[in-house]
Amino acid sequence: MATIDHSNLGSGEIHEPKGVFSASSNQVYVANGSGSGSWTYFPTGWGYYADASGAAQTFDSTPSVLQIDGAGPTTEESYLPPEIRGSGSLWDTTNNLITPISIGDSYDVRIDLPITATATSPSYLFWTLDIGGGASITNRVASGTLVIAKTAPFTLSIGIPIFSLSTFKTNGGQIFLSTDAGSVDVDEATIFISRNHAGGM
Repeated sequence: MATIDHSNLGSGEIHEPKGVFSASSNQVYVANGSGSGSWTYFPTGWGYYADASGAAQTFDSTPSVLQIDGAGPTTEESYLPPEIRGSGSLWDTTNNLITPISIGDSYDVRIDLPITATATSPSYLFWTLDIGGGASITNRVASGTLVIAKTAPFTLSIGIPIFSLSTFKTNGGQIFLSTDAGSVDVDEATIFISRNHAGGM
């Protein structure tokens, strides 16, 4: 049989890529550098989760987990990473957890906190991303301070670039909030989670 370069194949000789018959929808072929490769999902995608309007969550000087039930009308999961689209989420709306897909992943996260009321003049709102999986902060991986310098209502935002290793993958990530004094009420909080790298690629 004659050997013909792919660049010289005619229209009747062109074939589908190797292994395409067994590839799932939305998968792409990734070379392994050794003359072969495999079909895998394109890794990127995002989800947006909004808490339903209702009773505000009050935070004081004792750290508490931010709750976002995903029942708000702007919640959007149509553009999740293809490998979990329709079968998984990036936010656990029952247990209030960031849920990474794989070890080695990285994500960009934005949390918006509509402050509807304050009491006893708090000056700061402290936030912590914890991957201990418990009811209190045990394994802090990121934290920060937001200045409360306005009269409610106003919105505070948190941006967190994160990566996932084994503990994060096992326990997920909780957002704890607390004040330096007094309290703040948060209603209709939202979280945006964008996967920008897959650990297996």
